Amino acid sequence: MAGNENSGGMRPTAPQNNPANVSGTGGAGQSGTQAPRYISGLPYGQGQTTMQQQQSAPMAGSPTAAAATMPMPSLPSVTPLTAPTERPDEPLTAGMDFGPGPGSEALNLPKQRGLSEILSSMIDMDPTGDVQDLYDFVVSRGL
Repeated sequence: MAGNENSGGMRPTAPQNNPANVSGTGGAGQSGTQAPRYISGLPYGQGQTTMQQQQSAPMAGSPTAAAATMPMPSLPSVTPLTAPTERPDEPLTAGMDFGPGPGSEALNLPKQRGLSEILSSMIDMDPTGDVQDLYDFVVSRGL
């Protein structure tokens, strides 16, 4: 029997391997099309009772449905990249720390901590001493 080519294995011509014979819902088209009549995993008889209770008290409508009908606020139109400037008296380098115009202090950004400040706050949390070594290196290089 070991040499019989029709015994076992995948046969492309078999009916179960023909895509036209297989339903997208599984099986012969019956699985997945019926509404569930019980909840599995519960003790005998309790699944059907629970399912009937759920069907007798339908859920309320979606609370976000009203929010979806609200109109979107109008946003300003996007200025094309090739459009003429809207601030002809402001230098192109305004907000940068080089060139004409105010520097980055005009942007009112929060003060950024340096690397040495960040590492010094981490030294006490490192039991290996690696952060201390890194901190010493950064300070010695003036980074």
